[in-house]
Amino acid sequence: MNVVTAARGVAAALSLIMAVYLAVDGAHRPANLFLWPDVAVAVFLAVAAALPARRARAALIFAFGWSGGVLTTSVFGYVVRGEFAWPNFGLVLVSVGMAVLLAVTGERERHGGAARGDG
Repeated sequence: MNVVTAARGVAAALSLIMAVYLAVDGAHRPANLFLWPDVAVAVFLAVAAALPARRARAALIFAFGWSGGVLTTSVFGYVVRGEFAWPNFGLVLVSVGMAVLLAVTGERERHGGAARGDG
């Protein structure tokens, strides 16, 4: 399985997690400052996962980067209240990790490093 295929699966899973969270946890209330950024996370990840191969890598990097930013802000929203959101932090790590992995492997493929075996 290649990195883009794995990233599509991770993006689809994170998109589903966000959609369920928005629907079940009452996060869809209008006073939620994260409502629209969270909706954007779910939509960007779902769309990026469904794009054709030529566009998928760049879109996935953007979607995971967006997700990492929104979720990091959420984590620190809890920190300033003296709490810590471990599930959100886990999603941050996954999002940032996937964006980095996609970028690094994309550079290797672009420069032929993956074929030669060097980094």
